[in-house]
Amino acid sequence: MTYFGRAVEDPAIVARIAAILETLWDPAAVVRSALKGADDFYREQAVVVAGMLSADARETEVQRHLRQLEQQAGPATVQPAEARHAIAVAAWRAARGL
Repeated sequence: MTYFGRAVEDPAIVARIAAILETLWDPAAVVRSALKGADDFYREQAVVVAGMLSADARETEVQRHLRQLEQQAGPATVQPAEARHAIAVAAWRAARGL
């Protein structure tokens, strides 16, 4: 198992988190489109999330970060709070190799 404090340095973990963000958090690319994200938008966001988790952030902080991105993208959030929390937990688990 990878030490989660270095999750941001592990390309496989970053890729798993990017996949979670793309498929679960923003499957219709609403946030990516609104923020004019490039092809590597989810990987870039995964690096941010992995960095947060590497610094021992809690899943609630990741959830808050995702909500802030959604709010920047438009007036309505993309995911309900419960779904966003589950996504943050999935990212947290991915960072720990679970």
